Amino acid sequence: MDALKWIGVAILSLVGGYFGHKVTGNWAGGAVAGVTAALVLTMIINAQWALALVSLCIGLYGTFSLVGEGLGKLAPQVAAKAGGDATGGGGGGSAGGGTPPVNVKLAPKAPAEKTAEAPQESAGGGNLGTGTLKDCPDCPQLVVVPPGSFTMGSTGADPREAPAHPVTVAAFAAGSQAVSKGEFAAFVRATQYKTDAERSGGCFGWIDDRWQNNPAFNRREPGFAQGDDHPVVCVSWNDAQAYVQWLSKTSQRSYRLLSEAEREYAARAGSATPFWWGERLSTDRANYDTTAPDFLGSHKGEWRRATVPANSFEPNPFGLYNVHGNVWEWVQDCQHDNYAGAPSDGSAWVANCSANRRVLRGGGWVGDPASLRASSRSWFAPDFRFHVGGFRVARYLEKGKRPGP
Repeated sequence: MDALKWIGVAILSLVGGYFGHKVTGNWAGGAVAGVTAALVLTMIINAQWALALVSLCIGLYGTFSLVGEGLGKLAPQVAAKAGGDATGGGGGGSAGGGTPPVNVKLAPKAPAEKTAEAPQESAGGGNLGTGTLKDCPDCPQLVVVPPGSFTMGSTGADPREAPAHPVTVAAFAAGSQAVSKGEFAAFVRATQYKTDAERSGGCFGWIDDRWQNNPAFNRREPGFAQGDDHPVVCVSWNDAQAYVQWLSKTSQRSYRLLSEAEREYAARAGSATPFWWGERLSTDRANYDTTAPDFLGSHKGEWRRATVPANSFEPNPFGLYNVHGNVWEWVQDCQHDNYAGAPSDGSAWVANCSANRRVLRGGGWVGDPASLRASSRSWFAPDFRFHVGGFRVARYLEKGKRPGP
């Protein structure tokens, strides 16, 4: 009979440990629940009712104090599974039907992921990103973007965004904002680098209601007033590559541009709507042309006709600023006319290019508001530059990953 009692104690301990782990998502929670179950049953068998009650209370407190941690770890994975785009259309601004919106409730901030390089400081409250990094005094601040899956593209009218397809993205670090004029100037001071605009004929600008090249426009004089905290513009994809190579050498970290998939994943931050906050634009959330063809009531507020500081407006739940509007951002991928054959692992798509052009994402302060959507894409030649184009950096998180020769 005694043997059966102890077998019962052992079985209940295992069951308690299993459910403790499932509830908390934490092995410590499972251990506390298992020990509690064993102690309580033993005391009940021995008629030690008061001790059994005290042990139960202590065990429940110990187990459920770990619940918040377990749910926090799960939150980014759940939120990131929402994909698609509530509205179709492409960089040109056409809008059409799309996949139905998915209502995603953003969960509290998750604890820092156990990456090989731990974040140096935690991100702000309510942020699903897992921390911030700054590798050197002149390096841009990065946020650690958690891993996850999402549906890339849309099923709308623009064939460039189709087919919508599932993508799984590994954790990576991304600039919390576009590279600023001051940060790019530090690179120029260190290397004496001259941009494509400075070497060969200026930069395209929106002049007299049309795009035209102005030989006097460049990163220093883009045709409107900028502070050092504004995003650098009039820089080409080639210029962005030179910057990340210098940054990699300076910091001994593997800096690069985001892939197109990483850029859309980071912009969505778990959302399934055209913009991370919902379906409609407003000038208190983004910098865009309010006089351009309307998109879902986007004629709101005065058109600023210039960039704003790169950290303007509220950051998205991953901690990234201005993922919609202000400046278009170069990414690593080359042009593909649609997503047929696109990689599903979040990597840059640089094989079998449709043309010698590179992709930009995010939309800018000039142009159609529909181009600010998370799924919108555009592309230009690698030496193209315009005063609404900049870039954002990324880097790997793996320990020991360093730039190649």
